[in-house]
Amino acid sequence: MTDKRDHRSPLPDRAETEKLYTMLRPDYELILQEIHRQLRTLAEQSGLAVTIKYRVKRFNNYCEKLVKLKRLQGNEIIQITDLLGIRIVCPFLEDLETFEQLISQSFEILEMERKAEQHSFREFGYDSVHLLIKTRPLDSPETLPYSCHVCEIQLRTILQEAWAEVEHELVYKSDIAMPNYSIRRKLASLNASLTLSDLIFQEIRDDQKEIRRRGEKCRQNVESLSGDYGDIDISQLPELDDSLPEETDIPEQLPPGKLEKLMLKALEAHSNSQFRQAIDIYSIILQKQLDPAIGSLIYNHRGMALFALAEYQQGIEDFNNALEHNEENTRAWINRGLAYRVLEKFDQSLEDYDKAIEMAPQQYEGYWGRAQTCFEMKLYSRALADCRKTLERNPSFSPALELEKTLLRKLF
Repeated sequence: MTDKRDHRSPLPDRAETEKLYTMLRPDYELILQEIHRQLRTLAEQSGLAVTIKYRVKRFNNYCEKLVKLKRLQGNEIIQITDLLGIRIVCPFLEDLETFEQLISQSFEILEMERKAEQHSFREFGYDSVHLLIKTRPLDSPETLPYSCHVCEIQLRTILQEAWAEVEHELVYKSDIAMPNYSIRRKLASLNASLTLSDLIFQEIRDDQKEIRRRGEKCRQNVESLSGDYGDIDISQLPELDDSLPEETDIPEQLPPGKLEKLMLKALEAHSNSQFRQAIDIYSIILQKQLDPAIGSLIYNHRGMALFALAEYQQGIEDFNNALEHNEENTRAWINRGLAYRVLEKFDQSLEDYDKAIEMAPQQYEGYWGRAQTCFEMKLYSRALADCRKTLERNPSFSPALELEKTLLRKLF
């Protein structure tokens, strides 16, 4: 950051320096605008709601800073490092850490100073972070005396910003050398109150995030379980656990309006072979006002549970309801085709599988169901053709591999 200027020389001539400052100011402002655009892009890409301010230090303030540094440091090397300044104000403590990381990844940081002891955003203590980043050189070969190619970035929360502004007026700009003891105690109390407020705001935000995370996890679980049941055949359902109680006890803490929780509870019961409990919860859900596609999904799941309990006709009625709500529910066609096959209504079974294959020819389940129905009807050649179409789409599907062997023995 240093240049070859003799820093032990007297302060530069004010009039000449002011002319140079006026000439160079547009270049300084251009550099600041470039950095501001980069920082704004980082904030937008990260979804951070921040306020970014920037300024070139006023000439009078620049001169005052030189005099002050010269008085404090004497003949030591002095530099003005805040000629270019940017302030980033964030709503929450957590955002400070996030933005600090973004800056460190995008700029060359020369110095970093924390105005309090280092701590994480959840620890007690007021803080404001000052970073010095390297900037490109000016287009002009000249520079202001004692300046360097850096920009100071201040990172603060909204409350830290309020404190800094008020403190600046009361202390830094005050013509009183030092506040008396009573005033210092009041300032310290304000500092602690604002710090505590920042921490409480962060805790509230953390709580909200946790609530959202749990809600999202609940939705994902429902979608995952729903997807799993959309990809299996009724014949793959686990055997009913006869040791489970027949009566269902819907937990009192599940509010009737919480559709996602009810659905998750039903699917968990279903996956654990607690079919009676699943049926009861599905029935509660179906009493609600549902989108047709969701209603079709629920009817199909309840039909599967009924089928697992060998209540085939009731299952078919639910598959009918599923298709009335949504004719595009391929799974309902396949499940009803299986129910018809179990009841030996083979023609109706074939019709349902034909419809499923017409709707989703890329999926193997329709071909597999039709292959089994054809096998039951002793239509071995048709069964073999569908069995091979099943294996084309799912080569490792072991039930189809076994059926193919059986069919080849019968046909050849």
